[in-house]
Amino acid sequence: MRAITEKRKAMKWDWVLWIVLPILVFGLVEALVRTTTDRIPLWYGAAERVAERDRVDVIFVGSSRVLAAIPTEAFSETVALRTGYRPRTLNLGRGYTTLIEHYLGLRNLLLTHPRSVKGVTVFIEAPGGLGFADHWHDAWVNQQYQLLVDLLRFSDVLDFWRLGGDNIWTKLRVTARFFMRQCALVNRRERIRELWLNQLIPALLEGRTPSLASVDELGKDLEGPKHATNIRSDDAALRNARALAQRYGAEFEHSKVPTRVWAGSVMEDLVRLLQQVDGQLVFFVPPESEVFRRGYRTPLHQENMAIFAEQVRKWGACLVKPAFKYTDEDLPDLWHLRIELASAFTQMVAEEWLAKCESRNLVRTIRVSQ
Repeated sequence: MRAITEKRKAMKWDWVLWIVLPILVFGLVEALVRTTTDRIPLWYGAAERVAERDRVDVIFVGSSRVLAAIPTEAFSETVALRTGYRPRTLNLGRGYTTLIEHYLGLRNLLLTHPRSVKGVTVFIEAPGGLGFADHWHDAWVNQQYQLLVDLLRFSDVLDFWRLGGDNIWTKLRVTARFFMRQCALVNRRERIRELWLNQLIPALLEGRTPSLASVDELGKDLEGPKHATNIRSDDAALRNARALAQRYGAEFEHSKVPTRVWAGSVMEDLVRLLQQVDGQLVFFVPPESEVFRRGYRTPLHQENMAIFAEQVRKWGACLVKPAFKYTDEDLPDLWHLRIELASAFTQMVAEEWLAKCESRNLVRTIRVSQ
């Protein structure tokens, strides 16, 4: 009898060890991630938190080219010197993003904080003077699943499956992560891997206190190139980036696909979205290396650019082409402007915008503030 009782006790402890203990460990690690790595929101999550506290006047969106080329401090300072009003400016440019993701992020921001973004001016890159003609049947994700997951709402998941051009495995991964996004260990695993492996282990080996947060203050990742952590600059990364630029540039130069269908495009929907808050859309030409610029000189792309410029006029938007002088040496990886020139380029963008685009929303903001 005693043997049976002891066996039952042992079985209870086995149950504790195999069920309760793993749950406890999982809970502790989850809590650690939430209070460190996931404590301060990034990207559009950070923008929404900023809009909770303050007005947002200007937003830059686009790829890592935008992130690398636009320090928000330089833009706000230039506008303040010319107008006497210092706009609150956010840089939401990110590498490996799509226009659809930026649309969803802006939509969420405008819906949750319409008063804070009333009359906002959104700058979006138009390489060579040609905007992105993405449609909803194109891919929604560019490798980084977690970026889209953070922006989706329940109704978007249905549209993602119905309209998105992503393959079935991408849709399954995104959907699974969407329904598990309340779990920081799952939804922040890329951030955990980057911070814990790159900072935690080296710090412990060196005997110093590690920092397990991506930023130490809300909005720090929305200030431009000073936080361009997703743009690698080591020798191997530069070689790979240059080779990729050469390949993409050659494909673009020899492309025979016209870019002329703007009806029903994501960009057209973005124009309508901004109209709901009296917003202004401004396209600007970012610095690009010769491997890309020569593609814009072909007859096909010259015609595409002319059609796009007319479409911009019909939308009531504005196209800014800063007369900024640079060479390929100023884009070390052939993609991104070196940080030493970013402020000068941004100043020219601001001045061209003030001179050419009437800046009607900024004028309205100044009057309200006064």
